[in-house]
Amino acid sequence: MNPEDLIKEFFGNYGWAFLAGIFALAFKDAISKTWNGFLFMVGSDFDVDDVVYIKGNKKARIVRQSIFKTTFYLYDCHRKLIVPNDRLWTMDIEKFLPDDENLTNS
Repeated sequence: MNPEDLIKEFFGNYGWAFLAGIFALAFKDAISKTWNGFLFMVGSDFDVDDVVYIKGNKKARIVRQSIFKTTFYLYDCHRKLIVPNDRLWTMDIEKFLPDDENLTNS
């Protein structure tokens, strides 16, 4: 079998796997960022209008969530902070829950 026939047979049978591998390598960052954004949006940890503390001392409100970025309003400097969702996992974000009298009295 000559090399041309071998190449035609290989790409004919496994061409879709080769193209899928090339696609995954070329777009791995975009796929990863989209997946992280999806996980942040689907998770019930944070919602729009939640008041959170970033790094323990910056009080902020979540203004907008999308699959690629999240927008915070910082109370101390009256500015918006836009953070890509793949970087949210590295930030120290705390959400304080309101006290529930039923939980403290039981």
